[in-house]
Amino acid sequence: MMTVTQNTRLPSKNSSIYNLFKRFLSHLSISQKIGYGYALALSVAIVGTIAGITIGEYYHRQAQEKHDHAIQEIELLSRLQNAILQTRTHQQQFIPLIQNSKLLQEEHFHFLEHTTEINQLLSKITSYVSRTSYQREKHTDGIPDLLETYKGVPEEYWEQIEKLMGQLQMSSFKLEEMTTAQQVLLNFTNSPIALKFDSFSDDLTEVIQASYRDRTQAEKNVLLAERLRLQLIIGSILFSTALAAILAFYTSSAIAHPLTTVTNVAQRVTQESNFDLQTPVTTTDEVGKLAISLNLLIQQVKQLLKEQQAEAQAQLVQSEKLSSLGRMIAGVAHEINNPVSFISANLVHAKTYIDDLLALLQAYQEEVPNPSADTQVLAQTIDLEFLKDDLPKLLNSIEFGAIRTREIAGSLKDFARLDGSDAQPVNIHPCIDSTLSILNSRLKQNIKVVRNYGDIFAIAGYMGLLYQVFMNLLSNAIDTLEEKLAVNSQFQPEITITTEIYEQNWILVRIADNGLGIPLENQSKIFETFFTTKPRGVGTGLGLAITHQIVVEKHGGKITCKSELDKGTEFTISLPIHSQ
Repeated sequence: MMTVTQNTRLPSKNSSIYNLFKRFLSHLSISQKIGYGYALALSVAIVGTIAGITIGEYYHRQAQEKHDHAIQEIELLSRLQNAILQTRTHQQQFIPLIQNSKLLQEEHFHFLEHTTEINQLLSKITSYVSRTSYQREKHTDGIPDLLETYKGVPEEYWEQIEKLMGQLQMSSFKLEEMTTAQQVLLNFTNSPIALKFDSFSDDLTEVIQASYRDRTQAEKNVLLAERLRLQLIIGSILFSTALAAILAFYTSSAIAHPLTTVTNVAQRVTQESNFDLQTPVTTTDEVGKLAISLNLLIQQVKQLLKEQQAEAQAQLVQSEKLSSLGRMIAGVAHEINNPVSFISANLVHAKTYIDDLLALLQAYQEEVPNPSADTQVLAQTIDLEFLKDDLPKLLNSIEFGAIRTREIAGSLKDFARLDGSDAQPVNIHPCIDSTLSILNSRLKQNIKVVRNYGDIFAIAGYMGLLYQVFMNLLSNAIDTLEEKLAVNSQFQPEITITTEIYEQNWILVRIADNGLGIPLENQSKIFETFFTTKPRGVGTGLGLAITHQIVVEKHGGKITCKSELDKGTEFTISLPIHSQ
């Protein structure tokens, strides 16, 4: 009975601990679960990585210090050996230079320089080997023994050299005495102290080789330390990665079920377009907040669709109004053309009749050179000579007005024409010219228009829409020129229109002005809907957005803007010759 009781209690205790843990987790939000899990994994990774780096760095630092010390030894010992060899070389040069006191003094000066260098190097080497770090490390170079063996040898060598040089400089040699002095120096070269000084350099060679061996071993130790450090770091990273994977699996399992419900509702809404669906909110964590947000989003989309439908209906009404306005403008242009055509046709006959009458009047004057007094008074009253001169000019003016009226009516008719659903061949130059004709009243304000038309082909497009593009760009150019002209009466406004063929399949149209320009921070936003730099109530912010839509979407082209403040703006339109 006791055994059974114990077996039944153990699962109960384990179950209570599991339920307590589960209850604790259930009160945590998803962000807390993820945060605590990854905080633990990150802590393990950080602690493991730091431990690996610290331990590896310790061994690496020791190995690196020994390596650096070996390099320092090699440098100091090599410099010492070189200085000793240089000293001996200069001492041996004294022998042939005994005949030239000036060169002998220079060589002696160099000799003293190297002796000073040897003293300094010996001092540095002595200080180096007395350090605790050097004594702690295992060295095979034997530098302390070498210093002890040759202690005092360089000083005795220099002392004897200086004693000899002092005697030589105090004496004034004759020719027969120079050979004796050279022999003295030669004998010193082979003296015991000089030979011992030479052996100092020879023993240094063995010490340097030992230092090289120490450096090689230090390099191996550095590599071993780096390998150990890398192994520790990789091990800690692998462990933390495994822990993070376990925690991620648990976290994903805790999030998956409510997210699946939200996902199913979202898919049904998109597939069925049923915006009356709502996601059940079963939790208070982030998934529950997501469900609430999704429900609000579905409601807002439903409301937005209603508004878009109303807006589309309003746009349809507006399009009908514009269509009616276009038909009305076309009708007005047609009605204007009728009387203008009548006037133009009758002007031809009127000019002929008036020319005949003037010719007849000239014949009468020649036949009757002295008309009656009443006739002469009447001729003076009506100013006959002025009438004869001004009447042809008046007829020409009427003819020009009729032609201009017909051009404006034609431009209005072209501008108001309705495009079909299919692209038609469009000549760019007449479009631009007709637009300039409509804007002629604004261009009369001393605005110079330069047309650099190239030899281009007709494109497949929509004439009415292209009229709108050129109208928007040219109107904007005129606006900025008028603004600049208002503040600078000496300003010479100019619009330059350039057309050319680009890469055989494209037409480029550049419309440039020398106006105020566009600030750099606004250049990236000028094609956005409702963006405008004009004062409130002046611009709608739709002109360039519509222009961009017509060029890019309707014609498969491109439009770019290049502008510089106070220098002007240039719009470049690229249109494919064949519709894409």
